[in-house]
Formats: sequence, structure tokens, C-alpha cells
Amino acid sequence: MTGDGSYRALSLDLWFTTFYHRAEDAAGWEAARARILRKFLVRREGSPLTGAEIDAAARIVGSGLSVGGFGSVTTDPEAVLRAVAAHLGAEVDGPPGEAGRTLSAAGLEEWPPRANPEAEILVRSLEQRGVPSVLVTNSSRRAATWSEFLRARGGPCFRHVVSSSDLGVAKPAPAIFREAARRLDLPPRQVLHVGDSWELDVVGALAAGCGAVLYRGLWDRYPEGLYGSPPALPPKTSGVRVVDHLGSLLDPTLWGD
Repeated sequence: MTGDGSYRALSLDLWFTTFYHRAEDAAGWEAARARILRKFLVRREGSPLTGAEIDAAARIVGSGLSVGGFGSVTTDPEAVLRAVAAHLGAEVDGPPGEAGRTLSAAGLEEWPPRANPEAEILVRSLEQRGVPSVLVTNSSRRAATWSEFLRARGGPCFRHVVSSSDLGVAKPAPAIFREAARRLDLPPRQVLHVGDSWELDVVGALAAGCGAVLYRGLWDRYPEGLYGSPPALPPKTSGVRVVDHLGSLLDPTLWGD
């Protein structure tokens, strides 16, 4: 990361940077997805499947799917639906597109993620300076789902959302960061990515040619066992900036005209 005004856009990680969740939220999302799978999947002869059958199939299929090695948590929901149906010898009861959209949004209304006010202030303040922001996430939810969620709650107002479930690659793959830069019509070197994970956010962004900052302001919000403990810090020789508050990134020396 440099401080010479070389950045023209901000890329923000979603989980534990822009939003965070609790263990009970994640459990609620899983329960909602299970209900939707039970709603849309039937045996080929038309008889219903039991919840236990579908839940077991979803666990097996989820461990086998892979986008960047992360399984179903970064895979398009319609692909998950098709894979569970194939495993069970079942069919989708209804338009697959509707089922995929419904599965993508499962549980968001009932268990909405918690917003990080620092991220909202950062995105809004940079936008006022003419510096656009893009959201980059490893997610089983589509970009359209996250965009609608953000619109409904009033922000942050990202220019674009890039989700692994649409792109077919996940952080730390450089391609997802390069896609974010492409959406902004900028070379990667002019995009500063900020996220909470050294391995996923910083290493991936640097490999793509972007600038990178490690944010640890929400590390205390990690549900137990989520990422392991303690989270990895950059090697001292890396020169990567570590921040506890996103407001420190409003430093005008970071951003070009």
C-alpha cells in the first residue's frame, strides 16, 4: 500500500468489514435454506421428500461443491439446488430461476447482517469526494441479492457488487479483485482493497495488483471457531497497513483526484 494519492477507488470486503453476523444468524440462514430446499424439491414420481433426506443430501453435496475450495458457501444457489436434486434423484418443483433467487435471499429478511457504521461512513465520504466503492465477497448469495439488500436498508451505496457465486471464483483468487477493478474501469493498481483476512483479502488483492489494507476492527465479533484463532497478521516485512478503524482510510493522501 502506498500513500501518494495513487488510488482512485475503494474495494471493501463484506463479512467482518462492511457487515458482521452472529452464530445464531448463520444458523437461521441455514434453517431458511433447508426450508426452501424442502419446498422446491420433489421425487420424480411426485412424492415429497423428508426434511431429513434433504438436509443429509445438502450436507453431502455442500462438501463436494467447490468455488475456490470453499464449497457451497461460495457457490451459486441454483447450482446447489441442482446438485442436491441430482443427488436425491429429485426434480425442482417450479421454475428453477425462482428457486435460485429464493435460495439466494434465504433468511436475510429474518436475520439481517449487522452493519458496520464505519464502513457506511467511509463509503459515503469517499463517494462525496468522487471516489467510487465496490463490494467484493465470497458468498453463496448473488450480487443481485446483496444489491437489493443494500438498497432496502439504505446503503452503503456501492457502485458494484462482485460475488463469488456469480463469478465462479473466490478470494483469494486474483480474478475476483481484477473483476472489481474492471467494473470500475480502472487498472488494479488504482484500487485499494480493504478486508479482515490476511489470506483471503490482502494476499489475493496484492496478487491481483491492487493495494491492500488489513482491517481488524471487527475481529472481536467473530463467532467462535469461524476463522480460527488468532487471526493472521501480515509479516512485518510486508509493508501492509493494519487498521483498527476504517475512518483512518479517509486520509486524503491515499486518494487521487
